[in-house]
Amino acid sequence: MNPIPKAEYIKHRLNRAQETLAEARMLFEGNHLAGAVNRIYYALFYAVSALALAYDFTTSSHTQLRGYFNREFVKTGVVPVEMGKLYTLAYDNRTTGDYADFPTFESEKIASMLENAHNFIAMLTDLVTRQNIS
Repeated sequence: MNPIPKAEYIKHRLNRAQETLAEARMLFEGNHLAGAVNRIYYALFYAVSALALAYDFTTSSHTQLRGYFNREFVKTGVVPVEMGKLYTLAYDNRTTGDYADFPTFESEKIASMLENAHNFIAMLTDLVTRQNIS
């Protein structure tokens, strides 16, 4: 039995990031803001998990993955601080949307997050591509 190459996992996670972002757009357009917030976070999560795997870091913890991303990519200047803040905001909003009884989100802020999420995923995809994983 042949194990699946690391590059396939990375590609799968990046594709999943794009698909999940598309889901977020559909939910946003249907005015399902809490659902959109959830999918925005997971789109970023899949992109970060692909990047981490490209650098041989794996974890099942969302908190550990965020810490790794901030330590290795944001604090070192590889990724702009704004992108680190977006990831944290998306996590916080997702937690609120998933667990609070009456979450409220502003449509304009979610629209901005969607646009920034697109740029975030593009940037991380570029970083992964530069790793040249085979």
